[in-house]
Order: sequence, then C-alpha cells, then structure tokens
Amino acid sequence: MHRLRYIFELKHMHRLVLILLPLIMILSCQIPLLSKRAKTTLNVSKDYALQRVNEIRAKGCKCGNKYYRPVGKLTWNEVLEKTAVSHAFEMNKYDFFSHKSRKGEDVGDRFSIAGYKWQYAGENLAVGQKTFDEALKDWVKSSTHCKMLMNSDMKEMGISRYGKYWVQHFGKKLPPKTRRKNVRYREG
Repeated sequence: MHRLRYIFELKHMHRLVLILLPLIMILSCQIPLLSKRAKTTLNVSKDYALQRVNEIRAKGCKCGNKYYRPVGKLTWNEVLEKTAVSHAFEMNKYDFFSHKSRKGEDVGDRFSIAGYKWQYAGENLAVGQKTFDEALKDWVKSSTHCKMLMNSDMKEMGISRYGKYWVQHFGKKLPPKTRRKNVRYREG
C-alpha cells in the first residue's frame, strides 16, 4: 500500500515538474532583463533628491527674469520614477536626447502608457552631469527647467539617471471620476 502511494506521488510530482520547469526557465531568462532595465544610477537616495527639490520650492526661486514664490512640497511617485528610468534607459541605449521617445511618445503619452492618469505632466532632462546636485543646479540655472521645478500644478515627482542621461518627471493625478479633455504637458 505504501509502495502504491509512493508511485502515485511520483507520477504527480513528474507532472508538476513538467508544468513548472518551462515556467521557471522563462522567468529565469526574464528576471535579468527586467532588473538590468530597471537599474538606475541616481547615486543618492530618493529622500535626498526629494528634499533638495522641495527646499528650492519652499524658498522660491528666480527663473530667468521672473521670481517664483514658494510652492508646496512634492511627494515621490513610484510610477513617475519608473517612467523616468524607462526614458533614461532608452536614451542611453539608443544614444539620443529628446523629450520624445523613439516612437514619438511625449511625456504625457508615456505617463498614460504606464497607467498614471495625469492632470498635469512635466519633464526635465539633463545630460552629462556627474551628480544629482550638478543636474539640479543646471535645472535651476535654466529658466524653462526652473519653471518646471517651481510649477505649483505639479504635486508628485520621480527622478532617474541612466548612463549620462537624467530624467525628472512631474505630475498631478486626475481627480477621481474625471477624465482629461485637453492633452497638455510641459517640458523643461
């Protein structure tokens, strides 16, 4: 009786291995690709990046010839971080620098594809800076990038660096049970 039970369990174990083995092989091939793509070299904590941006927003800032009064703090958003990682990765892989993807998608398109239902969308790009503080300093020096940093419509942020490319995404979600009528976004 024990022998029959043992044979029965082996048959079912064999089926389980046949089902799980291909799945394990597929996942083992995909995991390195996903982790490689998701790798970012921000080299500072998210909290530090958020703190530095919020310090600028809290003090107010002169962007070009115009002074912007202090505005509210931003919060970190994981989806915006992922869209920033994805765009920085793409620019690095294909060696281009643009607010549009290779497929022609702007920042609003990329947010929508990622599932971020945005009311406001914005993007700052930088290239070549070695540290986050250098990229932030250059964004503050540029009037258009500075205006994006000080935009009171923006409530959330995500930043990434991949290779020599920096991407900072800003957004504000649509209120519940609403939908966007006019597609508008801003670039820095």
